[in-house]
Amino acid sequence: MAQPKNRQEARLQDLIVRAKAMNVQVRKEKLLREAGYRVHSGRCRVNGQDVILIDRDVPIGDQIEFLAGELAEPRDPPVAVSEMTQSLSAE
Repeated sequence: MAQPKNRQEARLQDLIVRAKAMNVQVRKEKLLREAGYRVHSGRCRVNGQDVILIDRDVPIGDQIEFLAGELAEPRDPPVAVSEMTQSLSAE
């Protein structure tokens, strides 16, 4: 891996390593925009894997702030559909 060019890049790489240790994949991508809506970085699950997509076109400071916030937020474990069905039928 190439050496980071500056402190901000080093901080972002540290956060990405931290995410990987938490079993979260981080992908920096060019998020496509169309007329009529604005794209944002975000978190999702792909084939059972937590993925954080970061818009690589936003300033690096914003990327750091977003990723740090995502990693700091506690996440509830996914609920199985059968558990949801049981709780709904009990009401």
